[in-house]
Formats: sequence, structure tokens, C-alpha cells
Amino acid sequence: MMMMRRISLGGGLLALVTMLLAGCVLVPPHEGYFDRAHQRYWHNHAWHACVVNDAHCR
Repeated sequence: MMMMRRISLGGGLLALVTMLLAGCVLVPPHEGYFDRAHQRYWHNHAWHACVVNDAHCR
């Protein structure tokens, strides 16, 4: 019984640490960020689609 309590406590702590560390990795896009997979860029707090000869798209 004591072993099961230790395993569940350890699993809970591991899950808590994983959730806290995962939150640190996610950051909002910065100005001028180009999303190559979706052909769009971040400008003025919104996504904008790339068009032909757009200066922001590479």
C-alpha cells in the first residue's frame, strides 16, 4: 500500500512539473514572424495571408 502511494505521488509530481515546463515553451508569435507551412505572416497582432509580391513573405 505504501508503494502505491509513493508511485501515485511521484506520478502526480511528474505530471505537475511537465505541465509547468510545457507552459514556458509556448510563446506568441513576434512581429514579422512568417509561418511557412500556412503561407502567412504575423503583423499588428493578427495573421495576414501572403499574396503575390508581398514584401513580408519570403
